[in-house]
Amino acid sequence: MKKIQNGAAFVFIVSVFILTAISICGVWKIFSDDVITKSIQTFGLLSIVAVIVIIAGRFVDSREQLAVSSTGAVETVPFSNPAFTTTRKITLAILIISISLLAFLGVLAIWDVLSGEILNKSLSSIAIIAFASVVVVITCLEREKHKLMHQKMSGGVILLMLLFGWFFLSFLFRLF
Repeated sequence: MKKIQNGAAFVFIVSVFILTAISICGVWKIFSDDVITKSIQTFGLLSIVAVIVIIAGRFVDSREQLAVSSTGAVETVPFSNPAFTTTRKITLAILIISISLLAFLGVLAIWDVLSGEILNKSLSSIAIIAFASVVVVITCLEREKHKLMHQKMSGGVILLMLLFGWFFLSFLFRLF
């Protein structure tokens, strides 16, 4: 079942990359609205099916691999595919670069150094890439069974994230 889940995760990651490219083409008006709409619907459907397969697979095969450590204690060893680790590291670098560019262009826009339609399209494209990177990193962390994905969050952390998101969105709306 893990192979099917990993395959579905790869389909999801590829779909996210393709949806990112389609969205950027939509921002820059490279394709017609009909082509973009049908492409987003197609790859959106593939993404949803892949997520359902990943989640449903948890209920089918909930066993974990056990290993004996050097001290004799039995520990659980998560199934992990090294391709997810590599993908996560590459996508994390893309995320850092895109967020840095987004901040740099945002500062230039605040000080009226840059303005216009090209700036708006550039900011939108970089934001799309950053969002897709976050989704891929989270997917890879989930497939790696990273400890970060299995920690509980307090209400304060969730509130802080919501406030940060609200602040970020209000900042973006003031630019446009």
